[in-house]
Amino acid sequence: MDTIPHITAITLGVRDVERSRRFYVDGLGFRQVLHLPGEISFVQCAPGQLLALWHIDAMPSEYGDVAFGGSAPPMSLGHTTSSAEEVARLYAAGLAAGATSVSEPTARDWGGTSACVADPDGFRWDFVYNPNFRTDPDGTVHLGMP
Repeated sequence: MDTIPHITAITLGVRDVERSRRFYVDGLGFRQVLHLPGEISFVQCAPGQLLALWHIDAMPSEYGDVAFGGSAPPMSLGHTTSSAEEVARLYAAGLAAGATSVSEPTARDWGGTSACVADPDGFRWDFVYNPNFRTDPDGTVHLGMP
């Protein structure tokens, strides 16, 4: 039995499934796995991991009361890249696909580069190049400090 916990799906409540699908598939390049127009769209966001874009009006049937407030949802989704140039490319692709800028690509004190956009529903995407980030062949993540 596998005792290591795995997150296999992250669900985002969205106001417009078609708009969100365009952002994640056409804009950021995620692979569409299943799409039920106007209801839910599943995209693969990592090996063995899905991002579910579920219309917020349907979510209470399984999740109870959920809603958008006046502030951004208190979470971000991170995308680690292999270069500062890739951070800039993803930032530009996100903006072209309907995101709004939160912070432009910036060299950070910790030695890397990051940028942040808000997707069409306000969920934050953090594009990060960390020269000290690495993964072992078994998937173990290391975050060394400079």
